[in-house]
Amino acid sequence: MAGLALSLAGTGHAATITGWNTGNVEVAPTPPDGETGLSIVYDRALPDADAVTNGRIAFTPPEAESPGIKIEEETYDQSGGGAPALTFSGCLMTSNPGATCTSPFQSGKRIKQQMTGLGPVDLVFEVDNDDTNSTYQVFHRLINDTNALLDGFRIELGYGIGDNFMKASDDGALKFSSSFAAQPLGSGSASTQFPFGLFGDADTNPNFTLDGFFADARTGFETTFSAVEIASDGIFGPYTDFFDTWLPGQAVPEGVFWDNDNDPGTDALVMAWERPDGTWEIRREILSLADGTAAALVTPVDLASFDAVVDWFEDREGGTDLMAVLLPGEIEDLANLNVNFAIQLAGNLIDAEDNPLDTFTLRTTVFAAPIAAIPLPAGAPLLLGGLGMLWALRRRRQPAA
Repeated sequence: MAGLALSLAGTGHAATITGWNTGNVEVAPTPPDGETGLSIVYDRALPDADAVTNGRIAFTPPEAESPGIKIEEETYDQSGGGAPALTFSGCLMTSNPGATCTSPFQSGKRIKQQMTGLGPVDLVFEVDNDDTNSTYQVFHRLINDTNALLDGFRIELGYGIGDNFMKASDDGALKFSSSFAAQPLGSGSASTQFPFGLFGDADTNPNFTLDGFFADARTGFETTFSAVEIASDGIFGPYTDFFDTWLPGQAVPEGVFWDNDNDPGTDALVMAWERPDGTWEIRREILSLADGTAAALVTPVDLASFDAVVDWFEDREGGTDLMAVLLPGEIEDLANLNVNFAIQLAGNLIDAEDNPLDTFTLRTTVFAAPIAAIPLPAGAPLLLGGLGMLWALRRRRQPAA
């Protein structure tokens, strides 16, 4: 693979990605800080009264601004022991004005692509031809906002949108990079992972000192990889020990979060969660309020309510009032799947008649779980999906007294 990356360096003309084409996008303006903007992606050029949407790009300032995706030009080398030699020309990332491709962990680089339906979502990118070959790392996150359980996805490269989409050929200039080393090393040229703060072994990741909230093992979808398609191939790891399959955001459970570093720009720690039967389970304890450190409990603690959870933590801190730092919220990351891959442009982009093309399409489709019926906890609502009755768990905590 390293030889391939080097041999391409002298081949004719290639395309470079210059921007996100929003001709099929209703671009949202940048909202006030802390609010989320949604650029809605349609299946045809706008305006068109018959346009249909199955997804959107989310962005929340001050981390990111409109339109939600940017092409960052930055030359850097692939890193990691044993990774093939590969130089990137830049990356596709969220439109974060303060971050680049090589910005550090938790700097906010991933594109937040919310999937709202089961049809394809076509992101179109503009290209220019020049005399250098190009590889772009893609910082991507797929968010299940379909209101249904999902059991997989497919990402394709091609041209056109909607009914006019044509998948690229395996031997063409546009392809997924086979020299890209997806993390963790050994994953191949594409990988996925539900966020590490929920599932992961801190000993294997220098960015974390605490294992995942639910389990100390990675979890995500296995992938099959070809030149123009990345597809899921079943869930690996412990996600399904807790949930049937990929949850929608409308069905994620409530949690108790500790803002352990008083930094709104970093993720708060999940300390407890509400289980499907309505009881709460504490899985972490506070080691030091002053230092902001926590540890996994050897034996989780079961309690009846959110208020009882807060009382438990306050009792262990000598009666200290913790209501200001132990915050309720949905465990949204259970609906978020991080996807890692790179796009390679290895020659002129041309159509079947050898006419040059100035755009290409990154198409994403998700698939509903083929579940006809699942035993439900008492009081849990039903969702009517395209494939039948799909399980969902949605409880709203009443404000604490």
